[in-house]
Amino acid sequence: MNTEMGDSRQSTVTFARLPIFDIKKNLWGYELIYMSAGEDKSICPETGDGLTAGLLSGTSLALDQIMDREKKIMIGFSRKNIMKNLPYALPPGRTVVKLSDPEGFSDAFIAMLLKLKKDGYQITIPWVKNHNSCKAVYDLADIICIDIFDLVLPDLTDICLKASPYKAAILADQVNNQTGFDVCCKAGFTLFKGSFFKKQEDISVKKVLSGTVSRFELMKAIEKTDPDFSELAATIQADVTISFRLLAYLNSASFGFRRKIDSIKDAVTILGWNNLKNWLRVVLLSEVSENRNAPELVFLSAQRGKFLEQVCLSHDFWGFEPDSLFLLGMFSLLDALLNQPMTEILKYLPLADKLKGALLMQENNEYVPLLKLARYFEEAAFEQTETMIGQLGLDTAKVKEAYCHALEWANKLSEMQMKR
Repeated sequence: MNTEMGDSRQSTVTFARLPIFDIKKNLWGYELIYMSAGEDKSICPETGDGLTAGLLSGTSLALDQIMDREKKIMIGFSRKNIMKNLPYALPPGRTVVKLSDPEGFSDAFIAMLLKLKKDGYQITIPWVKNHNSCKAVYDLADIICIDIFDLVLPDLTDICLKASPYKAAILADQVNNQTGFDVCCKAGFTLFKGSFFKKQEDISVKKVLSGTVSRFELMKAIEKTDPDFSELAATIQADVTISFRLLAYLNSASFGFRRKIDSIKDAVTILGWNNLKNWLRVVLLSEVSENRNAPELVFLSAQRGKFLEQVCLSHDFWGFEPDSLFLLGMFSLLDALLNQPMTEILKYLPLADKLKGALLMQENNEYVPLLKLARYFEEAAFEQTETMIGQLGLDTAKVKEAYCHALEWANKLSEMQMKR
C-alpha cells in the first residue's frame, strides 16, 4: 500500500490482489487492481489514468512481497499511460501489461507495445469475437484473457482453438468453482483466475487429524477472556513447531530487540497479549492447512479478520464485538484450508452459535453480509461492494480505510511468515 499527500490531508491508495494459478494450481502471479481510497472517490477502481510512476515505483510492501516470491505482476494500463512509458516503473521480466481492449490501436501504439516486449515486458489482451480484425495486436499477445462466465465446454473449446494460432497462453477469468476449473482445463486453458481456490478440493468427510485437533485446542486457550499466561506459555512451549516459529519471529531483525528472546514466557510479556494473540491465530491457521495454496488462503483469512475488526471499530455496528468479527474473518476459509466441510470443522472452533451460523452462510444471519462485503473487496467486485456498503448503512470512507489497513496488516504479517 502507498500513500500520497495532498493539501492538508492524506489520500490513501491501494491494490486489490487477485491471484492467478497455472494448470497444476500453483501460484503463477497476481493481477493488481488499483483502487483509490480517498474520501471523495467511489470504491470502483481507476481507469488507469489515475496511476502514476511514483505510485508504481514506491515502496509498496505488497509489491515487494510479490517480487520476493518471484511471481508475475499483471496490471492494467490505459493507452495514455502506456504511451507515457508508465509500465517502465515496474521491473521487466516480471511485469505483464494488461490492455482493456484490442481494437483501434494506432501504429504508434503498436510500436510502443513492440518496444515493451523487446524490453522484457509481457502483454495481456482480452478476447473479442472479431479477433481477425485485430490480428496484428493478437500476434503481440503473450496472454489472451477470456471471461468464461456463462460459457460452456463447447464454447470454451472453440475459443481456445481459435486463439491457438496466436501462440499465447490462454487465461480463464471468473473461474469460481472446481467444476469451472476442470472444464477450462479440458478446453485448453493454461492460466486461471477466480475464487475456485477458496473452495475445498476434497468434498469427502475425513477424520480431523489429532495434530489439527491439538491446534484447535490451543485456539480455544488463546480465546479465553482472562487467560492464565503461565499456563498458556506452557501450552505453547509444548508445541515445538509453534514455539520455534514464535521465537524466530521475535528474534528477527524486524523487531531489533537488544537481547535474545529465548522463552515463551518472555515472548508473551514482550510482544503483548493482543499482538501475540493475532500472530498465533494466523500461525495456527497455516499449521493446520492441508491445501497447496495455504499461504494465499492464510493471507486472505488474516486480511478478512482485520478488515471486519476495523469495520466494527469504526462503526457502532449492532453491538458486534471487534474480536469476534476478527475470528469470523479468520476462520471463514477453513473449509478450503483443511479440505473439509465447514460443518465438521465447526465442532472444534471457539465461536458463538451465531458466528458458526455465519460460517455456514445461513440465511438471515446478521453476520453474513459482512463476510460478503469482505469477499467483494478481495475479489475486486467493487460495484457489489458499494451496494453492500449502502445496504448496511456504513460510511464508505471508513470502510475503504478499514480495507487499506487490513491489507497493510496482512502484508506485514505475511512478510514475517516468509522470513521465518
